Amino acid sequence: MKKTNSTNAKAKKSAHLKVNSKSTRRKLDALEKKKIIASLTLMDDLFMQVVLEEQACTEYILQTILNKSSLKLKEQRLQKRLPNLHGRALVLDCLCTDEKGLLYNIEVQNSSAGATPKRARYHAALMDTHTLKKGEKFSKLPESYVIFITDKDVLGEGEQLYQIERVIRKSGNLFKDGSHILYFNTARQDDNALGKLAKDFKEANPKEIQSDVLYHRVASLREGKLDKEGEKKMNVLLEKYRKKAVEEGIEKGLAQGMQQGLEKGLEQGLQQGLEKGLEKGQNRLALLVGHLLNAGRMDDLKRVSFDEEYRAKLLKEFGL
Repeated sequence: MKKTNSTNAKAKKSAHLKVNSKSTRRKLDALEKKKIIASLTLMDDLFMQVVLEEQACTEYILQTILNKSSLKLKEQRLQKRLPNLHGRALVLDCLCTDEKGLLYNIEVQNSSAGATPKRARYHAALMDTHTLKKGEKFSKLPESYVIFITDKDVLGEGEQLYQIERVIRKSGNLFKDGSHILYFNTARQDDNALGKLAKDFKEANPKEIQSDVLYHRVASLREGKLDKEGEKKMNVLLEKYRKKAVEEGIEKGLAQGMQQGLEKGLEQGLQQGLEKGLEKGQNRLALLVGHLLNAGRMDDLKRVSFDEEYRAKLLKEFGL
């Protein structure tokens, strides 16, 4: 009898510990979630996607950047994929159409490499390709705006808003093909409507956001005031954010190791980079380094530490 009582007591204790463990894990998850959300700004592309689920936010951003207070959107699509049978496809952060039929593509870019002029050109071209139907006249092609919202002054001329149009060189007159490319430089925060919007994009505290529509949206997300669908999307966002943080940690570890390799011996430094990356989570980048080490491709190993496009190419090559 005593043995049975002892067994029951152990079972109850074990069950109690499991419950406490689950409870603690839930509390830690909640704290982690709260911490992540509190650090997000509109310059975080994943968070921006959730914010723009409220179309009024997209509308306000376009109205401010284009100085068109009467602009009204008819529809918008987030993470819109534009396939290309003969070349590279695109996934647009936000693609929307206003009541007049004008087309807008909004892209948030923290990296200068993601906001090159040729990328802007390609966005505009692929948008045109997916807009005009077979047999339609070219006159049916709508005006389009590709808008890159950048963390830094990518074009380097100190402007707050760059408006790029095709012009006839000799006369300086506009070519008027209906294609517009804009770069909104959030690093420059003048005392005007654009400057206030730039500050809002980099503000983590909702109380400091000056736009009413952006304030209410961000505050509601911070406080978790979401319906079931919104909660689901927010959880997906947080999971993506965690994975992104792990990946960035691995990249930094690998890059640091590679730099040490240049100073102390390439193989030793790369091994340290691999180990540091693996400490922060197994990832395809670590596998790529392993493949390149085995293949003796040292030049490629150096290059993947700083060249994102080349890294993506090699990941594809090895099927990672």
